[in-house]
Amino acid sequence: MRLFHQVIKTMGNNNSHLKHKRSTIPEFDQIESEQENQERLWYNYISSSDVDTIDRLNMYHFLKRYVFQNNFSSPIEDKLTEGGGGPGTWLLDLANKYENSYFFGVDINPLYPQEIKPNNLEFIEADVTIGLSFHDNEFDFTHVENMDLVFAPDQWDFVLSELIRITKPGGYIEVAGSTRHDGHVGEGPIFRKITDAFWTYFLKGNIETDLMYNLDSKFELQQNIGEVHRIEKDLIIGPNGDKTGLVLQDIYVSYLTSEIVIKNLSEKIGISEEEYKNMIEKDLIEEFKQTSPKIFHFRLWVQKQLSQ
Repeated sequence: MRLFHQVIKTMGNNNSHLKHKRSTIPEFDQIESEQENQERLWYNYISSSDVDTIDRLNMYHFLKRYVFQNNFSSPIEDKLTEGGGGPGTWLLDLANKYENSYFFGVDINPLYPQEIKPNNLEFIEADVTIGLSFHDNEFDFTHVENMDLVFAPDQWDFVLSELIRITKPGGYIEVAGSTRHDGHVGEGPIFRKITDAFWTYFLKGNIETDLMYNLDSKFELQQNIGEVHRIEKDLIIGPNGDKTGLVLQDIYVSYLTSEIVIKNLSEKIGISEEEYKNMIEKDLIEEFKQTSPKIFHFRLWVQKQLSQ
């Protein structure tokens, strides 16, 4: 079985401050053990400016796997255990579990060293928004994740058509993503100010932040697919979201205090970088204790129709 996966950077590192936070979910003890094996090999291949980003996305991957109880929701488990294609933590996770399947990973950035990958995993540098070099009907399963704030609406149309094109008839296409909850459910004034500035920043780049709510309709406009299936999970950021909420809080605070975000959002909000950082690390964390902001996570999957 052959599988394709498009994903942005998702690996971790031993030096990130997230790594030294105590796990708040018991199952993360095993997750951290898995991370240590992967991170030791990866750390020498990534730049110092990327390590926190990569570690954050790595932890986010394992959090979503815990919440959804699997790396995917398409009904392909039986096929994977027989034999499957894509890069990143998601693929290393699956390639090690399903040794009889073959995985291909595509990323526009050549981040992944060939020396450490399993034999059933191949990484390819390519930009899915301008087309893929794979043949029609090549993969049993195609998967895209973490592209919520990467593709513009017209790019999504093309990306979905490419995923369908390279998927075999009878195979599955799955897209996973997240966004803040419609109506700003549970948000306090500080988080609302930050996310409003954040979404405004992306809207200037023609990224529609609410498109994720309606991505089903993008799928339904495509040809040669069956019914669009959807599964949703709402996660609360902070202690009112229990253990998963605390992990998600760590991920969000790490992201919001990354160098590039501090620079961009402090300017957007109109405060100094020091004031912005203090607002995140003190005021926002305190606000999370009193509020329950929800982040909407979803998975969409469809089956490509069998040839007539």
